[in-house]
Amino acid sequence: MSPTATSTTAKKWTCNQCGVSISRMNGEKVELPDTWDANPEGTYCLICRRDRAAQAALDSAPDDCTIDTRAKLRRAALIEFEVSRRPDHGDGIIAKACRSSVSAVAAARRRLDLPAPTHQR
Repeated sequence: MSPTATSTTAKKWTCNQCGVSISRMNGEKVELPDTWDANPEGTYCLICRRDRAAQAALDSAPDDCTIDTRAKLRRAALIEFEVSRRPDHGDGIIAKACRSSVSAVAAARRRLDLPAPTHQR
């Protein structure tokens, strides 16, 4: 079951892409996890949200681009996704989550015109 994007609780949340689900053993309603997103396109877990961001970048790439260029596009899309998702987190935390460098995260912040966080987490 994937409740509508306007629902805040449901007995079960299921990712439309990978099928992983969240529920309580006793059947009580549970809130949509903070890392998930429910929108008109569907309900997605964090891993699938990252995958969709990367895939969107690859879909916009020219057909004749090199594997190296595609890897760079994918990496940049993942970093931009994480910076947009958690702009208040420090560059080091985001770099670790993306398996990237702090300088790459800082560059993504500049591209997205997002300020550096006021405190490091």
